[in-house]
Formats: sequence, C-alpha cells, structure tokens
Amino acid sequence: MTELDRFFIIQEQDGYTPKIGLLVSMLQNSRHYLLRAVRDLSQAELDARPLGAVNTIASLLAHLNAAETMFQRMTFEGRRFAPDEIQLQTDFRLENSDQTRNQPLEVYLQALAETRTRTLQGMKAREDAWLETETTFFGQPANWHYYWFHYLQDEVRHTGQITLIRKHLIPEAQKDFNPYSMT
Repeated sequence: MTELDRFFIIQEQDGYTPKIGLLVSMLQNSRHYLLRAVRDLSQAELDARPLGAVNTIASLLAHLNAAETMFQRMTFEGRRFAPDEIQLQTDFRLENSDQTRNQPLEVYLQALAETRTRTLQGMKAREDAWLETETTFFGQPANWHYYWFHYLQDEVRHTGQITLIRKHLIPEAQKDFNPYSMT
C-alpha cells in the first residue's frame, strides 16, 4: 500500500504524539493540494497579474511560507519576526503582492519544503499538552492548536485562490486543470 492509498485517512503519524500527529496528517494533506495547484507553472504564470485581483500566485506562495514561519516563531520560540526579517514581514502582510518576483517555481517549493521541515521537527519535539498552551489571537482567548489550525485554514484558502487564478484569471488559463487529481 502506498502513501496515496491512505491519503484520505486523517490519522496519527509515527513519531508524533496523537493530537499533534492528527494535525500533521492534516497539514500534509493540505500541502499535497497546494503542490498540485502550482505544479508545472512557469515563472510568467507565477507572476501573472490576475484580472480583477491583486495577489499573484508567487506572492501567495511567499505569503504561505512567511505565515508558516511566523507561526513557528510564535508557537515554538515565543516571538514574532525579528526586525531584520523584512522580506518575511513583507510577504506575511502580502505587501507588494502584485509585483513581479522573477523567481521560478522551484524557489518557492524549496522554501516551502524547508519551512515545513522545521515545522515537523518542532512538532515532533512537543507533546499534545503543548497544543493547549493558552494565549490570545487578536485579543481573544486562543491556544497553539488554534494557531496551527488557523495556518491550515490559510493554506487551504490560498490554495483555492491559486486554483481560481490558474483556472480563470490568468491569461491563457487552463480551464481543464484539476487540482484534485492524484497523479
């Protein structure tokens, strides 16, 4: 049985405590769809300015990388971006998200993979009780579990946005593109 044969089963993951393993399973599932949504995009398609929209696919990929990094900073390190992490701050806020970045897809995929590796390492080093660490989110009571759930929601939302851009809003859109294809 391959990993894809069990793709639709959200389950505990080896090496992680039960709740964290379930979260990791969901993060892996979400990332699969993001990678499917951006597969084979050219640099021009990544930087294409969507009709009637502001964000390019490239800016959304950079944002997701910065957002996951921010959540690592907050939940693993108890801090936000350092003052010298200007590009991460800019990408996190989606500032200049309509500008051309001139980077090939591989640059974004490598950054996302490296960031995800750090996330998985950080989660592997923690116990389920860590997820329940109380904090606030925009002044409201929250916990670390919510923070990572929020990141998961963000990745899913932006994957949908990328799919919409790819299928309908960029020049020469691929109307038959299917992000749900398993191959």
